[in-house]
Amino acid sequence: MTPSFAFIGFGEAGSSVSETLRAAGVERIAAYDILFDDPQKGRPLKQRAARLGVEACGSLAEAIAGADIVYSTVVCKSSLPAAEAAAKHLKPGQLYLDFNSISPGLKRKVAAAIAPSGARFVEASVMSNVPGYGHRVPMLLGGNGARDFMKLIEPLDFNVRFVQEEIGLASATKMVRSIMMKGMEALYLECMRAAAHYGIEKDVLDSVDESIAGRNWTQNCDRVMARTVIHAKRRADEMAQVAETLREIDIDPTMAEATERCLRWCSTLGLKEVYADGPAKNYRDVLEKIERAAGR
Repeated sequence: MTPSFAFIGFGEAGSSVSETLRAAGVERIAAYDILFDDPQKGRPLKQRAARLGVEACGSLAEAIAGADIVYSTVVCKSSLPAAEAAAKHLKPGQLYLDFNSISPGLKRKVAAAIAPSGARFVEASVMSNVPGYGHRVPMLLGGNGARDFMKLIEPLDFNVRFVQEEIGLASATKMVRSIMMKGMEALYLECMRAAAHYGIEKDVLDSVDESIAGRNWTQNCDRVMARTVIHAKRRADEMAQVAETLREIDIDPTMAEATERCLRWCSTLGLKEVYADGPAKNYRDVLEKIERAAGR
């Protein structure tokens, strides 16, 4: 028999994981999202839940009740408030998995908030994009509930690796990786906007291709920029947590803060709505939309 799941937050991450869990044979999945309480904003989320066979619950308590595994898939700033609210309803024997991209210090605060409930905590660090992978997205695990979680999910083909029970190392791995991965996204945005101004996009990319062999930088530019403008806010929020991670170990987050500023600016352009039906096919389309949105 497969374990039952509950999701706190039913955005892209929660719905993507739910979809593949259902396809893998999980019978009971419940979800609660604060937007469920809003008749207008909650309607599409509830419709998505119904389409996936997920029970859209009217309260956090209802969603959590009886679930073997509770996933927190909220925005970064809501990680601790969500844990504090969930702790009022969690019971001993349940597992609380924090799926959010937050600093090691904040992960420890989330775990401390869960502890009085008697539920066991699973620190999860997601190491790739969730869409396309769903519940099989690569994850690093920590916390006192990690090994029990791994036993429960054995029939479901998860892609997980235990790091250590002590909380922090799994999260640090994700945060430090993001300095490079999200930094590359910011570099593409800045580089290609300048290249487009002078009409030298191909020359620049061809030169990078020659200088850094082993990857088709034009294809990578198409892919990265198309996704960045859609997910810029979430990535900026993550980079704020990366900067906090570096401050926790007394490293000045120069590059992390610059990346956050770039992505935060991108998130104000409204391109997530422009590409609501799907990402752009190439970087040229993205550049055109950026400059139009920026009023240039």
